[in-house]
Amino acid sequence: MATPFAFPWYVPLIARLKAHLASEPAPRDAAHDLGHILRTATLAQTLAVAEGADQEVCLAAALLHDLVYRPKNHPESSKTAAMAAELVPLWCGETPGLEAKAEAVAAAVASHSWSGGGKPLSLEAAVVQDADRLEALGAIGVARVFATGGSFGAGLWHPLDPFARNRDLNDKAWTLDHFEKKLQKLPALMKTPTGRRMAEAREATMEVFLKALRLELDVEFRGN
Repeated sequence: MATPFAFPWYVPLIARLKAHLASEPAPRDAAHDLGHILRTATLAQTLAVAEGADQEVCLAAALLHDLVYRPKNHPESSKTAAMAAELVPLWCGETPGLEAKAEAVAAAVASHSWSGGGKPLSLEAAVVQDADRLEALGAIGVARVFATGGSFGAGLWHPLDPFARNRDLNDKAWTLDHFEKKLQKLPALMKTPTGRRMAEAREATMEVFLKALRLELDVEFRGN
């Protein structure tokens, strides 16, 4: 796998991306910051190498996939992938070395989102979607989901029925509900074989956390 620094456009694009994030009117939640973007880019390049996809398209698309940000409880949250994809040709056109890949990068960005219902139509788009979903799983995924819920005031879990045994799931009110509503479904929805294997390993880590949480909450409820 080539180091990202081998691509002449990488450092200028990172610099521009940092400036873009710094110029946004409100800070992003901790789950959608520069760290998330860079981790997704690393995953995308890893998957690209394993699956034989275009590394540059996958890496650039991962770096630009969250170019537009809205909080998860914002009415435009499901539109951000499409909004970012509209900006990608301009960004690629102004980044020497990426001009010829603008269309492929934009297509991968447009279809990556869960809430946007994206359906990847190329291997590169599938890789970027898988990379972004891998970031929602494992130990990092556990940290990110609670950071996201906290950013818009969701509680950790329902105080009387944390695992929704006798109520409807509501992950806008209770962060723990997001595991069953979305995160535990992701491994089966991965588009690439490598992504699926990595997702299953990360899901196992997530299940260890959930098992421990169930045990601790059972003790808590028995004590009341």
